[in-house]
Amino acid sequence: MTYTIQYFILALPTIIFSFGLSGIILWRKNFILILIALEICFMATNLGFTLWSLYIDDVFGLIFCMTGLVLTGAEVALGLALAIILHKKKNTIETKKMKKLRT
Repeated sequence: MTYTIQYFILALPTIIFSFGLSGIILWRKNFILILIALEICFMATNLGFTLWSLYIDDVFGLIFCMTGLVLTGAEVALGLALAIILHKKKNTIETKKMKKLRT
């Protein structure tokens, strides 16, 4: 009985993380879609921390989850600021144009 719960705790975040990773690989031309796929990856790791913390009845996984949420919020704010700058300078959000953003 407990083995099925452990497999669920390990399998669900892994499946969600693989969806996010495949999204990063498939949508590498659009910057906003890369950010969304990266968010899916971060939320999958936070779900893994939370589920494992609840399973072993420990609070450290929840602390890691809260720290991850704060870091994810900062990452999204910086990413969206970059997207706005890219859109203002080049009038597009393609990642190929980001190399030319220095000029």
